[in-house]
Amino acid sequence: MKGLPAETDFIVIGAGVAGLRAAIELSSAGRVLVLAKKEVTQSRTAPIPGAVTSDLSDEEELILHLQDTLIAGDGLCDPEAVKILVEEGVHRIEELISWSKQLNRNGSKLTFESEASYSHSHVLRASGDSVGDEILRMLHGKVRAGKQISVLEFEFVTDILTEDQHVTGVSLISDKGMPEEIACSAVMLAAGGLGQLYRNTTNPEAFTADGVAMAFRAGAEVGDMEFIQFYPTVLYMKKAPRILLPEGLRAEGGYLRNIEMDRFMGKYHPLAEMAPADVVARAIMHEMEVSRARDPFVYLDLTHLNAARVQKRLPRIYATCMKHNIDITEDVIPIRPAAHYSIGGVRTNLDGKSSVAGLYAAGEAASSGVHGANRFPSNSLLEGLVYGARAGKTMRDELKYARKPASLPKKAASQNGPVDAGVEETIGQIQDTMWKGGGIVRTRAGMQEAIRMLEAMSPRLTHPRTRRSHEAANLHLAGLLVARSALAREESRGAHYRTDYPGHDDKKFLKHSVVKDEKVRFV
Repeated sequence: MKGLPAETDFIVIGAGVAGLRAAIELSSAGRVLVLAKKEVTQSRTAPIPGAVTSDLSDEEELILHLQDTLIAGDGLCDPEAVKILVEEGVHRIEELISWSKQLNRNGSKLTFESEASYSHSHVLRASGDSVGDEILRMLHGKVRAGKQISVLEFEFVTDILTEDQHVTGVSLISDKGMPEEIACSAVMLAAGGLGQLYRNTTNPEAFTADGVAMAFRAGAEVGDMEFIQFYPTVLYMKKAPRILLPEGLRAEGGYLRNIEMDRFMGKYHPLAEMAPADVVARAIMHEMEVSRARDPFVYLDLTHLNAARVQKRLPRIYATCMKHNIDITEDVIPIRPAAHYSIGGVRTNLDGKSSVAGLYAAGEAASSGVHGANRFPSNSLLEGLVYGARAGKTMRDELKYARKPASLPKKAASQNGPVDAGVEETIGQIQDTMWKGGGIVRTRAGMQEAIRMLEAMSPRLTHPRTRRSHEAANLHLAGLLVARSALAREESRGAHYRTDYPGHDDKKFLKHSVVKDEKVRFV
């Protein structure tokens, strides 16, 4: 397709796993327009490298997967949502295999390997460490073969348009810098997470909370925004990408050492390096704090492990570190925790429907109840496949009830003028404010200060003109949603930890946070 249409049947915002899987499901019911803010190869899910959790063997393994997910969720998983993930995940993986022979097989069985936090070996792997890339390639191929699906790159959606609390279309800044509007019957949000809310993150640059911010401005409820998963072991070097070093390395015997080269995890948990990820992240933060280093970090030590196995398991990580003169089989690796996965998002039911008619969400942009208070490792790819398909099917089945799209007037003036003065500085201030006040370890005073500082920035962000200033406004709104939700949850649970409330409070907070119109409530 050349150029933007005035109207279409369905719009999918985001070209990652959830968005592409939804588009495939929708293609049998009408015209589908997938809008990606970057190249589709950059609209990528960022899970633990090379893994997707699924059980294709027997009922016992399905039960173990369900139990592991519920345990990781720390009391807040929706059991029905997890049951759907586990059971339908089998069919989604089998479907992928029928589309492509790329996934690694051993005879007639897939290769399963153990991962930290798992009670059973049920991690599906492809060759090397790129199962996510393999899945995206399969989905891209399927989308390209669909005559009803059009994918447009570099189209930055700025807002969801509504009338009488029903979606009517989207507004966007096109790849030519022009403001446009496209009418549609329904919108699927699969725009990824909000990792760029923090200066240290494993997320791509495109993950600037666009989906959550647009949905909230359109009147949708968002939920569980306080639960941000911080990955404990992420490469930390200047000018190097923040790639994560998977938990499996610690499961195989990797050590964590402080700046003095002493192993320290035994002081924090009986399982030492095999402690839960949130415990490891907090321990690393404490070791960094007491080191009083100007630019603190700790080390991951793999030097005593089998070098050939490490290279085979992690070829991409090995190659990336070698580019920065670190041989992970011989040198200790400088690491810090980094924001990795936003568990909360647009509140949906089990079919991806939000509280706004015609607006759906799936993947990291959504809050479906699958992850509870803490995501189980490697479930994000499976969630994108399962709930992307479910949301697409629901949109398709409800087409007969949807409003017929009417053409919207296109705007004429360009919004892509000179770069807004100070926008990068403002984004940096948002990131530093959230890392300090809404990061891994939280306090009432710290979060109150973060909210105060964010509110003081509001005048700078009221009239965004460029793509980057829209991203800044989205990050700003997401920061307030996270900080206010975290301040309201006066307990520690899952990925949310407060030193002033270090324990659970099941009586008050065995509930989900919900935000609408800036008010936080628990349901």
